[in-house]
Amino acid sequence: MKKFFWYWLPPIVWAALFFPVGNVYLSKPWLYRLVARVLKLIVKDVEPATVEIVYIILRKSMHFVEYAVLAFLLYRAFRAGRSLRWKTSWALWAGVIASAYGLLDASLQLIVPGRKGSLMDWGIDSAGVLFMLAVIRWRSRKTGREPGKEPGFWGKLVRANYLRRPFDVALSGVGLILSSPLWLLFSFLVWLNDRGPVFYLQERVGKGGLIFKAIKFRSMIKDAEKGRGAVQAVENDPRVTPIGRILRATAMDELPQLVNIFKGDMSFVGPRALRPEEKEARGDGRSVRLDEIPGYRERLAVRPGLTGLAQVYLPGDAPRKAKFRYDRLYIKRRTFWLDMKIMVLSFWITFRGKWESREDKV
Repeated sequence: MKKFFWYWLPPIVWAALFFPVGNVYLSKPWLYRLVARVLKLIVKDVEPATVEIVYIILRKSMHFVEYAVLAFLLYRAFRAGRSLRWKTSWALWAGVIASAYGLLDASLQLIVPGRKGSLMDWGIDSAGVLFMLAVIRWRSRKTGREPGKEPGFWGKLVRANYLRRPFDVALSGVGLILSSPLWLLFSFLVWLNDRGPVFYLQERVGKGGLIFKAIKFRSMIKDAEKGRGAVQAVENDPRVTPIGRILRATAMDELPQLVNIFKGDMSFVGPRALRPEEKEARGDGRSVRLDEIPGYRERLAVRPGLTGLAQVYLPGDAPRKAKFRYDRLYIKRRTFWLDMKIMVLSFWITFRGKWESREDKV
């Protein structure tokens, strides 16, 4: 909403208000008389035809400026606050919209008494649009800001990443309501197993490196990390309780993280949320901090997810280096539709109870 008011509202107001008012304002007789008086101060015996020509030039120049300003506002809206630089798709859409409005304005003048819309008027308006776009292009080259690799208008529309957060809020809200009976059931089973805490709060690293508290059903014995620190669980981990094995195989231990998704700490799809200073236990007995593995920093560019590309296509005990490589691939190619595909596959894996499998899950 803030971007709409800051970037899109100005060109809409300009087009809806300034042109109709400006056209009438510039057509007032007083402007013609003002031009005549100024010219008479310069040339005493100025001809009426000369006054008319200067008046027309002044009016057309004002229209030229009006449409140049509109083109700039539209281009500014398409670049949505990014640094001034040239991008063909932004310029194309700004030019098409501004020129289309100019054609509509000239056409409507044909049916208004006392007005004379023409293709020449539209040509002058379009010239103002092209002039402003050329200035922006020149300015971007002068400052050395060449087109980036980010998708243009249609690319963003097709990727539909703007749907991700509304989808997360809606689905997590519905999920919290519908899954409430499961919360009661799993809470009772976890408590019945060893009379310990039902939930387990973990510090996790979110987008931009911010720390948040992730909520999970406890699937391990009490004080499972005492004296060991944060270490990734492996297949047949002795710390996992019997009910915990079922929860982990079906990913039901992650169910409380719907709260984190609703709050905005996480998304449904993204790189797995890691713990601060978490370590990877390797086969040679060494432990390596995850932030020392290549690809760790790149993962922080997006919200962590309840599921993700690496979780779906790699076994749970795969090396973090391999998982981070899948995370980087996801960040590079992510779209809302890819998220939908990953979620469908995740539901299929949950239905088959294959989350802890070392074989292909899908």
